Amino acid sequence: MINFANAELGEIAIHRVGNKHRATRNFISPALYDLDEATRELLHNFFLKPMKRQIDNLHRFVHNEDVNLNEVNIFAKTIFNDRESLLTESVNILEHLYRQSTHPSIKTGEVYVVFIDGIVVLDEVVSAIGIFKTEEKSQFFQVRPDGDMMAIKKQKGVNINKLDKGCLILNTAMDSGYRVLHVDNNQYDAAYWYHNFLGLDYVKNENFHTRNYLQLCNGFSEEVVAAGADQGEQIKFLSNSVDYFTSNEVFDLEDFTKTVIPEPEAAKEFQAYHETYIPEKTNGFNISKAATKSASRAFKSTIKLDTGIQIKLDVFNPESSRQFIERYYDEDKGMYCYKIFFNEELP
Repeated sequence: MINFANAELGEIAIHRVGNKHRATRNFISPALYDLDEATRELLHNFFLKPMKRQIDNLHRFVHNEDVNLNEVNIFAKTIFNDRESLLTESVNILEHLYRQSTHPSIKTGEVYVVFIDGIVVLDEVVSAIGIFKTEEKSQFFQVRPDGDMMAIKKQKGVNINKLDKGCLILNTAMDSGYRVLHVDNNQYDAAYWYHNFLGLDYVKNENFHTRNYLQLCNGFSEEVVAAGADQGEQIKFLSNSVDYFTSNEVFDLEDFTKTVIPEPEAAKEFQAYHETYIPEKTNGFNISKAATKSASRAFKSTIKLDTGIQIKLDVFNPESSRQFIERYYDEDKGMYCYKIFFNEELP
């Protein structure tokens, strides 16, 4: 869907944002930064590698009244229409971010606004605007000759393996809000970056619906199934849910309920939970295999016992849970027991 293989970093503006609450000021650079090739390559990986992991979580700009009133959407549109306006609009972006820094926990940091060419979206080559913020500084040391001795000097700098905050604004779907990839690894204030500064919401496509229904299944497992069954049954339900999503191309709620929750009482509980979690039933959407795999990573897959033993099950293989594990009560020991069948131990 989105490919960064031929993406190239262009013009870049670098500023520093303060904290309005603490009255720390912004630092505004008077000109674009001239990147050498080594730094360009370093920043290419630093900015875009985290975005590659977000390609199944597409967002768009929104606004309570009109998307054309979303500030970052306006700044991006100006830059896309006039590339030479990047420095001016980067200052507008900086000041807009500063106005959202109204809580003492919001960190100051460097803000990078960069123009990027050569990103492929649905077989179309588009440009993009990246807005990135670095907040945390890591300690490191350098070792170098000092006279006739080697000396160690402690320093602080940006960790190139962790981007604190960032978004990539793709020059597509302008009329309904540019499509955006988003990263926030320092979520000390969930509203600050995502809602207040960027004003984003999910694009409700097959990835969104697949992820949403699997999160519903996970919630139902933890809040309803777990209340009346053991951990093994809880994991079996999740395994059966994942099996439905991996085995079918299109999601049908009625078919899903009959297949995964055939017991009438449990099906009624699921319907009631569904109405609370997703009031508007979404039916007939194409199932995203990538979103299925991603969302399933959060599922519980380990049975933890009070004897210190743990049994790990594969949520992508529900047949193993059904055929090769049994739970029963051992009268002689006066304890519950899991019986597991296998042919040989694997290395």
